[in-house]
Amino acid sequence: MKKKLLLFVFVLVGLAVQAQSNARADLSVYPNPATDFISVQDNHDAVGQIIIFSIVGRRVKEFEYIKGDQYYISDLSKGMYLVQLLDKNKRILTTQKMEKR
Repeated sequence: MKKKLLLFVFVLVGLAVQAQSNARADLSVYPNPATDFISVQDNHDAVGQIIIFSIVGRRVKEFEYIKGDQYYISDLSKGMYLVQLLDKNKRILTTQKMEKR
């Protein structure tokens, strides 16, 4: 009985991890490389906030996420940035690298 219960728990944990990975896979920042604006694809309506960091970790821009909006980045210098997508409870969903041209 214990073996069956343990197997059941492992299966549930595996399914939960897979579902979470699939939700993160449906998040993307585009276009990349970007010039004036970026957009976010969020198929699960999970994103609440977008934070852009310089490659050295300094927070340079922050946006409240609104589905379908574009976010102005033309004032950023050319280079590499990290775009962090947070959920509505300020938990990190994903961090993606973005090139600004």
